[in-house]
Amino acid sequence: MLNSRPPLAFRVGIAMLALVLGTGLYVGEAQVSTEAMFLRVPSASGARSSSQVINERSHYPGTPGDYRLATYMRDMMERFGLRAWLEPLSATVYTPHVLRLQLLASPIVTFDLHDRAIPSDPDGSRPDAGVPFNAGSGNGDVRAPMVYVSHGLEADYAALARSGVRVGGRIVLVRYGAEYRGNLAARAAQHGAAGVIFYSDPQDGGYARGPVYPDGPYRPLGAVQRGDVMGNDNRPLRIPTLPVTGQTAQRLLADMRGIDGPPKWAGALPVRYPIGTTRSLVHLRVEMNARQRTLWNTIGEITGNDPTQMVVLGGHRDAWVYGVTDDGSGIATLLEVARGLGALHRTGWTPKRTIRIAGWDGEEIGELGSSAYVAAHRSELRRGCIAYINTDEAASGPALGAAGTAALVPTLNGVARDVLRAPRLRVDAPAGGSDFESFVYSIGTPVIDIGYSGPFGTYHSPYDDLRFAATYADPGFVHHRAIAQAIGLMAIRLAAAGTASYRFAPYAGALDAGLAAMKKVALRSGLVIGPMLATAVARFERTARSYDAASSERDEGKALKAAQALDLLAYSANGYASVAFPRLAAALASGDQRAVDGAVASTSAELNGVSAQLAQ
Repeated sequence: MLNSRPPLAFRVGIAMLALVLGTGLYVGEAQVSTEAMFLRVPSASGARSSSQVINERSHYPGTPGDYRLATYMRDMMERFGLRAWLEPLSATVYTPHVLRLQLLASPIVTFDLHDRAIPSDPDGSRPDAGVPFNAGSGNGDVRAPMVYVSHGLEADYAALARSGVRVGGRIVLVRYGAEYRGNLAARAAQHGAAGVIFYSDPQDGGYARGPVYPDGPYRPLGAVQRGDVMGNDNRPLRIPTLPVTGQTAQRLLADMRGIDGPPKWAGALPVRYPIGTTRSLVHLRVEMNARQRTLWNTIGEITGNDPTQMVVLGGHRDAWVYGVTDDGSGIATLLEVARGLGALHRTGWTPKRTIRIAGWDGEEIGELGSSAYVAAHRSELRRGCIAYINTDEAASGPALGAAGTAALVPTLNGVARDVLRAPRLRVDAPAGGSDFESFVYSIGTPVIDIGYSGPFGTYHSPYDDLRFAATYADPGFVHHRAIAQAIGLMAIRLAAAGTASYRFAPYAGALDAGLAAMKKVALRSGLVIGPMLATAVARFERTARSYDAASSERDEGKALKAAQALDLLAYSANGYASVAFPRLAAALASGDQRAVDGAVASTSAELNGVSAQLAQ
């Protein structure tokens, strides 16, 4: 928990002429005073007030509640002193028209597809919660036996095949938790499944882990995880899919016959988890509406003295239902950053670079708002966006974590030490599933994603509401305030730096780990990664250490281009998973040695080009 007084480093720094914080940024007396002033402004009470507004109405993309929250965020940023506006975009939005699930036993069981009511949390059962569905599901009306496929991984389908159980033409029951649901649905379709039913097993995040909501933070059996299934290309599936409660899954499993599955096959429901099929047919009918709707990105900024250079902070404003934690916690946090920046601006402070704050729309159905923004502002962002800081689920539990590209890690670590009291913050490689993707994987912008996490049993359900946030995700809203202080301070430091504040030596860990991972993939596939890439990595690491040690003023444009090139070379994602060296990873997936050799040659050449650029 943070004290109301500024951290010791700042109290001491006020009395110093200058302070070097080990991040590559030179912090003078005025800068230290500015930072200390900012840290006093973000508040837990302010974050809670915003969360109360977020809780008032569901705000699925393109709905009236979504527009209302877009204007609320804009108006609040204007009130705090930022210039703020809405940027509309047109997108295909999926909503359910007909959803039906039956077990065609005798008598027929017609399932109630809604989340089960929790009397102590009436907000979660309001009429605007709607019925759970998968955005991007295909349409279909299927009557077929059902096959349980455990977590829906390739090994699970192999186990079925060894036992002679056919998936083709049947409905599969898939247990959430191993991969992004879009990958799971696509794999089911590849194996010939006629439809997919998703559910959350209590073994993976429910009562087998601890007390369930409302008595604890884990997933209640009656809460359904909504979600999109479209994948990176945002194309709908050709087969129908539907998410259901654990109770519905239990009834379906109880109708199955067959041999016991492998030891890891079973979950925690009080039924068998067999390799086999249901005795009765299952009837799955899904008809989706796919309509063009207007979405709204909310943008606010403090314009810098050099408006061609900028730092962008963002989080998604839309939600599956109320989304007070996902990602209301990010939006409430960003509004506290805006409050602090506005307070500084009223004293006459103006950053060197522009600081821009974004509330993205359509993240839950394919990161539509952020990807549209990057496409529309591509030239401006490539030319001058030195960092994108993302906050998605900023406060969903007690554990601090971060992911990001290596160029920004030293700056983040300085802020984590000074504000979050975290001297050894682990920073993972960026993966997938949030709005930083378009920035880093499309144009190479260095990114950071940071927040507090923990058991989040109401994820993508109507019970992600104010009661859950205040009781389990962040009691007292202290982590909202802490993340607001941290990302705001990081933005202030990056915006004030005399030259681009990157460090390149930290890329060594990402490149070494990525190459090691690719070699393991190659070994399993009987392919060879030649020594050229390892040589290029070693050369870059020597050059990066020399560059970082140089005391002369750096060329901002050169540093930004080098970081962008490195990020595009080193980082990518597959669903929620991080993927290193994307060009090489794709070649390895093809199984073609010539493609691997070509990818090694081109990646090595580009990495050598970055080294030459930094050595100039």
